[in-house]
Amino acid sequence: MKTVLDTRFLIEHLYSTNTETRQKTVKKLRELAQHREAILPTIVISETIQAVCQKAGKEEAQNCYQTLLMNDLQIISLTPTIAKQAGLIKCQHKNIPMGDCIIAATAMANQAHILTDDPHYDAVKETKRTWI
Repeated sequence: MKTVLDTRFLIEHLYSTNTETRQKTVKKLRELAQHREAILPTIVISETIQAVCQKAGKEEAQNCYQTLLMNDLQIISLTPTIAKQAGLIKCQHKNIPMGDCIIAATAMANQAHILTDDPHYDAVKETKRTWI
């Protein structure tokens, strides 16, 4: 099944101090890329690069960006249809950040689940989240 990567998954993948968690994220990302089941919304690229830049600097953020592009991830841009759906989700769920609404709408548009531990997605009944 197609899987939309959430920013929280990528941050765990990059910075988890728990060895077991890190091993699981590496394995999961490798499996998803190998089967071409991983979807990377452009908003997740933005959020991840921002987090890496704040934590490790601009050069490391540039390296992270290049690595994301080389990982056989299907990059999905914000389309008008996804944008409309994200707006409708935000209207219904005011406490969910817009980035998460875009990620949820991307998952809905691609009949995919979301790889995250973020409970925000539980409120969006049309989505399903899984974790490592």
